[in-house]
Amino acid sequence: MRLALLLLLLGAVALGQGDDLWKRLCAQCHGEKAQGMRPYPGLQGAAPLFATPEGRRYLVLVVLYGRKGEAGLMPGFAQLKDEELAALLNHLMALLKAKGEPFKPEDIRKERGQNLAPDRIQRP
Repeated sequence: MRLALLLLLLGAVALGQGDDLWKRLCAQCHGEKAQGMRPYPGLQGAAPLFATPEGRRYLVLVVLYGRKGEAGLMPGFAQLKDEELAALLNHLMALLKAKGEPFKPEDIRKERGQNLAPDRIQRP
């Protein structure tokens, strides 16, 4: 019972951390609810990516290294900790009501160190 309560509390802290990071780093371009802010896109079309291994990898690469799109360059956030990026992606998944397993810090860690240029990140 104590373990379940601890895990629930840790999950709530991670979601709160993701919300704070979203507001600080993402909302000014993508909107509070990922609806987009001109000229930057909304992210509703990203929801299916959370459900596939290649889509999940793509999302991790985007938050680590950035992405070049029609509206310009989205910066990467490799300076953030693995736990922070996992919380950020989990927050986006909740905003979009997307299906998929929660991201774990290990999901981020295994994609680090590639030093990919944003124009090399291609959507599956």
